[in-house]
Amino acid sequence: MRVLLVSPRGENDYHDTGAFEKVAKDVLFAPLGLQLLAAMTPSEYEVDIIDENIGQCIPGGVHYDLVGITTMTPQTPRAYRIADELRVRGIKVVMGGYHVSLLPEEALEHCDSVCIGEADLLWPRIVEDARAGRLQSTYQADQLVDLAELPRPRRDLSPKKYRAQNMVQTSRGCPFNCDFCSVVKFFGHRYRFRPVQDVIEEIADLKSQGELKDNMVFFVDDNIVGNKRRAKELFQALIPLKVRWISQCSLDIADDEELLDLAKRSGCLSLLIGFESVAVESLVEMNKKNVKRLSYELNIAKIRQAGILIFGLFIFGFDSDPDSVYEDTLRFIERNGIACATYSVLTPFPGTAFFDRFEAEGRLLHKNWAYYDVAHTVFSPLNGTPEDLQRAFYDTAQRTYAWGSMLKRIMKTGRYAPLALATSLGVKKMYRELPSRVWRAPKAEMHEA
Repeated sequence: MRVLLVSPRGENDYHDTGAFEKVAKDVLFAPLGLQLLAAMTPSEYEVDIIDENIGQCIPGGVHYDLVGITTMTPQTPRAYRIADELRVRGIKVVMGGYHVSLLPEEALEHCDSVCIGEADLLWPRIVEDARAGRLQSTYQADQLVDLAELPRPRRDLSPKKYRAQNMVQTSRGCPFNCDFCSVVKFFGHRYRFRPVQDVIEEIADLKSQGELKDNMVFFVDDNIVGNKRRAKELFQALIPLKVRWISQCSLDIADDEELLDLAKRSGCLSLLIGFESVAVESLVEMNKKNVKRLSYELNIAKIRQAGILIFGLFIFGFDSDPDSVYEDTLRFIERNGIACATYSVLTPFPGTAFFDRFEAEGRLLHKNWAYYDVAHTVFSPLNGTPEDLQRAFYDTAQRTYAWGSMLKRIMKTGRYAPLALATSLGVKKMYRELPSRVWRAPKAEMHEA
């Protein structure tokens, strides 16, 4: 039996402009989820991974008995097209991931089976059921995965084309519940950990095998300091490995001097921090309770003093955003020397509180999921038009990565300026392709996926 695992690319006019071809060689993340599923596939079955985001294509001359497709919301229309084509060829298709877990009935119009939630416990059973001809329409685990039982990912099945080649996950879940985020819906509130020793052994093995590109590890945890006691244990154990690492975390890492010191000593180069907004009223609206706006600048200073670069994440489009939010955000990142920043248009993903509210209020412009990519406006803002929000988002991104603003921030990063410059140039390249206009679906397409 031969199994194929697929990560589809997104598909909208952002890519039709040629942006996909231009950025395909610079894809950051290796498909860790598919690598884990490949490792869970029974050893007697042959398994392949195809990632369209790096230009790979499903081979037409190879027969697969089962294809698993993982998809996030903006990838979904492309995923459905792939599934439809494969089923015409008589191939069984299973779909999983955030989007189809929340909308399984929609997905079942295009595939034979949907895996709802985490697939780790279910995948071996799904494969065996497909072999035996008894594939069920839905699978859903009755418990969360014990991360101590995860196998090593099959990294050998992916080409070495990714900037972050070696993705490592040390935890799942998030203790917070921001209204724009779908993480909790998928992974739950309970914060789960891999044993620290298991993480250390995996990284040590990668290093000894010469697999750590630039001696770098990217931890894919949603918040690596969500449990500070455990984070200290992990960082302490990382110190002897002498690696460099990047991850996502909350700004309150700076509230604990010991934790921040251990992060630096363990090799932390940069932290992706979700500030979301510089407007207090918008933080309240999104139910972001884990930060105090007044602590932003003090904590940023502490992190910078520790020699760690900050990659700031911001969202525009909240009902509570003041008219000045765009200018305030730009001045904020310049004043605080935030090396890089990315902006998103507020996107009401299915399963989030924002989606439910905007749908109830009749404010969704359409449900063409390809445009739910955080770069297009897909709802009617309370203040202004969709065109106003799209243009302000576009203009702020272009101003942020104009040379004057970029150099002003990079000059504040000291000896890390070369890294800050390289990262900023990558983001600048991405933002050259940003959509400046709203895509509006004809009425007939309003509720089509």
